[in-house]
Amino acid sequence: MNIFILSSKAKIFGRKGLLQVIQKEVDITNKVGLHARPASLLVEAAHKFRSRIWIEKDGQVVNGKNITSLLLLAAGKGSRIKIRAKGRDAAEAVDALVQLVKDKFGEE
Repeated sequence: MNIFILSSKAKIFGRKGLLQVIQKEVDITNKVGLHARPASLLVEAAHKFRSRIWIEKDGQVVNGKNITSLLLLAAGKGSRIKIRAKGRDAAEAVDALVQLVKDKFGEE
């Protein structure tokens, strides 16, 4: 397997062809942070994509498709998270999830 890292994008050539790993950072700016409702919206959005998705905060990485894991991050207002995805639709997945966070999960 060959890995080429280009800024926040890594392209991984595996047995099944080209798989992309995309990562972006975003600040949580809604009033109450990543509580149950925003976490459920994030999980729901993540499940629309085939890519594997991870969310990272302060070095702790969790499955972005698991609400319990997301809640354990305790990501309050002002927290910076990294959204990472690996797969053929990774770029679309990361962009959609970042936009959801930037839109304050539709709360404001």
